[in-house]
Amino acid sequence: MTSSTAPSATAESAVTRQVIVRLDDRMRLIAAVLAATNYPEKSQEQRKHGTHAHARATRKWLIDFMSHPAVHAAQALLDQGMPPKAFFAYALRLSFPALEADLPQPRWVPPRWHEHLRHFYEQTRLAEWWENESPHWQTAVRHLRETFANVDLYAFLEPFVGRVAETLVFMPNICYPSDQTIGLQVGGELVVIMPPPIAWGDSAPWPYKDDPALAYRSALAEYGALLMNAYLQQHADVVASISDRPLPIVEDQYAARRPSWHSQFIGVFVASITALFLEDSVSALEARSFTQYMQKVEHLTALPTAVSVIRRYLEDYRSGRYASFAEFIPKLPNLLKVGKTISAL
Repeated sequence: MTSSTAPSATAESAVTRQVIVRLDDRMRLIAAVLAATNYPEKSQEQRKHGTHAHARATRKWLIDFMSHPAVHAAQALLDQGMPPKAFFAYALRLSFPALEADLPQPRWVPPRWHEHLRHFYEQTRLAEWWENESPHWQTAVRHLRETFANVDLYAFLEPFVGRVAETLVFMPNICYPSDQTIGLQVGGELVVIMPPPIAWGDSAPWPYKDDPALAYRSALAEYGALLMNAYLQQHADVVASISDRPLPIVEDQYAARRPSWHSQFIGVFVASITALFLEDSVSALEARSFTQYMQKVEHLTALPTAVSVIRRYLEDYRSGRYASFAEFIPKLPNLLKVGKTISAL
């Protein structure tokens, strides 16, 4: 069974600048709790998709525990609209296996939930179950470690947000949620929890190794958003100077899903750096595929314009024209406007 004890961010960053791929039993515990709720059925109603054999088998393993207090509490929260992300953020701050909290618990947490979670973990013999299913989990870890072995996301992100002090952690999740990637900050770590790549219809998901570009996309989307959100807060004066004007490339359909300037900026930023990374580090084909998806599905039709502007910043940053992205941000609206006009000619 893989230990859930997090490595020291300082010690880890001194040894390597690679993304740390690991399992965490607190993450797997919450995934198992979700398996015992109606979340799997609800997610299928939102988006029909096949799930990993381990996820389906976990539901069978837990069939006698769907009325457990830990599950009842989770179900009540889901019914109130609480996103699964909150469950993971809460659990990853607990000790393991005691599941005790050193910090005050969020107000939404049900009374004694950590005790119910510990009882659920013990009564369902999850440690035994995970040991039985270890080949599935270890295969996922191995595939993702191979995926991130030869890329340095720390160095890639540094021109935009400065030196990344946090440790970047990536966790495969072959249980639930099976249809969404979760990104969150836990202490000195930025954590991404990703399900296997969804296949077509009811087909089983692809192995992680079959679509490494999706792992890069997920990592940059989540790490990029967390880091840029903090960066904008640190440079609130710069943001205030331009946030009263809409971003020139944002159209109504995209803005409807991201009503605030802040959200739009981060969305355009992470899409731009993702396309740029894929083109430079994976292939032009992967970059085009991602760009087309963002244009047709997410309605960010002017993404190529944004990518060209971000690439121009990188070139100027490397030549010494800019010392930081904060110096470039005030120029972004005009450059995007000009780029959009040129592309329309």
